[in-house]
Amino acid sequence: MIDPQGLWILGRVAIDTALMLLWGCTGFLSTVTPPALRPVLARRVAGISALCTMMLAAGVVAIVPAQIAVVTADWHATVDPQTLWSFLMLTSGGRVWDVLAGGSLLLGLVRWLQPRRHALVTVLAGCCLASLSLTGHAAMTTGLVGALHAGVDIVHVLSAGAWLGGLVAFVFVMAATHDVAQRPHALVALSRFSTLGHVAVALAIFSGVANILLVLGHLPTNLQSPYQTKLLVKIGLVVIMTLAAIVNRYVFVPLLRRRRRFAETALLAGAAFELLLGGLVIALVAAFGTMDPS
Repeated sequence: MIDPQGLWILGRVAIDTALMLLWGCTGFLSTVTPPALRPVLARRVAGISALCTMMLAAGVVAIVPAQIAVVTADWHATVDPQTLWSFLMLTSGGRVWDVLAGGSLLLGLVRWLQPRRHALVTVLAGCCLASLSLTGHAAMTTGLVGALHAGVDIVHVLSAGAWLGGLVAFVFVMAATHDVAQRPHALVALSRFSTLGHVAVALAIFSGVANILLVLGHLPTNLQSPYQTKLLVKIGLVVIMTLAAIVNRYVFVPLLRRRRRFAETALLAGAAFELLLGGLVIALVAAFGTMDPS
């Protein structure tokens, strides 16, 4: 029998990864890419966005029955109409997944029927990503503190998504610099990416620290707590990602003028390394996102 908790984690990883890549990658394409470069990048992003919409659909389909099976400890409850209706309509978690499912359906329709509407895909992906902040620990507090926590959580997921998804777009823009006709436009896009990248990384870090304080009330120092141990691992991975981003920007980018081939290879390897670590962070958050933080 499939472990429902494991299926829930896999579904959440698929949803978070898909939405972050769509939000960051198509957002980069629709906002900071020069118009002359957009058709070139759109063709390269098309495969990523198609894969992401399929991952999103699979995650949404998997996570609702998994959630019901976790709560009831019975897979048979997932096919009981009354239990399914009660979960989707009468619980806060169920209503959040209703919103996510509707948003994901609309996002998929826009992606497949209007593939050039990158700005609309970005907005829908951002809204779906923000809705995930209404689950987990942010949903466990109410009143002003609860609203603050939800707001901080939304900033955190959107900035983290801009960071990770933007890295995918960065790789495509780097490839465009090899085309003599597109190189000037690609350099403009890279300059804008650098500016927005600084903002995204800073917001992700500061909102992450605020999130920790809102959930725990202190820094995670209890190694006997599974939640805090996993949180410390996440923090370590984010620190390494940040250091990699700093090295890329302030060591390898200046080298482009003197040792272009080496610098480009190093930048692409650095971006791939950050994406790998980002995937591990997403998996960790899915694993401990609903755990008792004490």
